Amino acid sequence: MGLQVVVNMKSKVKKILEVVFILAIFALSVTIFLFREKIGQVHDVGYLGLFFLCFLSNSTVLLPAPSLMIAASCALIMNPWLVALFAALGSTLGEFVGYAFGTVTEDLSPKFQNFVKKLTSKIHNQTILVFILAVLPLPLFDIVGIYSGGTKMNLIKFSVACFVGKFIKLLFYTRIYDILEWTYSII
Repeated sequence: MGLQVVVNMKSKVKKILEVVFILAIFALSVTIFLFREKIGQVHDVGYLGLFFLCFLSNSTVLLPAPSLMIAASCALIMNPWLVALFAALGSTLGEFVGYAFGTVTEDLSPKFQNFVKKLTSKIHNQTILVFILAVLPLPLFDIVGIYSGGTKMNLIKFSVACFVGKFIKLLFYTRIYDILEWTYSII
């Protein structure tokens, strides 16, 4: 009887911690969303500042923030390759918040669990899905992070696919001015 009480208390404490975690993610997302214009106004923040700003921008869940524009503006005055690298690292780490959110909500919501099972039945390779959607300039990549966390996708596979996809996308956007200049020189 005493063991059952302890198990029930642990279960209740876990649920309370999950709700607190979700509320903290929501508060962080709203705060970053409200200050997105200030976050987006970067000039010479340095590579660590760029990393941190991209981390913050991608830590929002379902609220867009300007990490792509931060990287593109930094590339005008900094090495575009390093900008893409640091921005991709920060962005990937920021996406862990969505992944963690998916892990927690999966335990809280049977409806979410059913939704994830329906999605999973149609997707054969989650790693490729994460990579492709990380490459595309879509504003709600958080859905992929939530989905990946909800299905308990291997965190290393998620991280690598997300980083490589984001690096390719960010490299394109940081080099866009060189690409446009090269295109104009041909024409």
